[in-house]
Amino acid sequence: MNGIDILGYVASLLVAVSLSMASIARLRFVNLLGAVAFSIYGWMAGAFPVMAVNAYVVVINVIFLLKMKPGHGAAFELLAIQHSGNRYLQRFLEFHKDEISKLFPHFHADDAKDSSIVLILKDMLPVGVVICEQTEEKSITIKLDFVIPSHRDFRCGECFYESWSEVLSFEGIERFVAHGEVKSRQKYLKKLGFAPEIAMGSHWYSRPASMA
Repeated sequence: MNGIDILGYVASLLVAVSLSMASIARLRFVNLLGAVAFSIYGWMAGAFPVMAVNAYVVVINVIFLLKMKPGHGAAFELLAIQHSGNRYLQRFLEFHKDEISKLFPHFHADDAKDSSIVLILKDMLPVGVVICEQTEEKSITIKLDFVIPSHRDFRCGECFYESWSEVLSFEGIERFVAHGEVKSRQKYLKKLGFAPEIAMGSHWYSRPASMA
């Protein structure tokens, strides 16, 4: 087996792995790497149709990845839910309960009662939900900040934490606090500007209400 064959196998593996990913952003990124490898493979092997097709795939993936950057492409919007008994909210939580339990092992649907609830919409389709409450005079505690697997590229979280004041009526808020004992949850919180809040105990994190 020569180097060209190995490159072809690597390219095939990358494309196959990309198709198994739930996150659209990760899928496109890994697929981009596979297409780049296939383009090089086609050029080295003299298979110019393979090179041309995959060069086109590279361009398409780059365009969509650029649109996925904050402030580009899809329109995000926050929609406040007035009460926890909302039928769509209950169905959303029920449908995603297995995923929610992995990231928020202590969350229960009843925790939505007497809380503020915000749906995160992408192009008018619900892709996430935030459930929170004001637990101190100047703090909001996040009970649930869940995004469906296909949209976990941090843009939903950025949308909420940048625009929350447009849909929530809290006043004088200086910080958000959240609990994160699952490693992937901790990574998500840190990406959004949260830092460990040692004074609150293990696995607690906080961030300023405004990062400006």
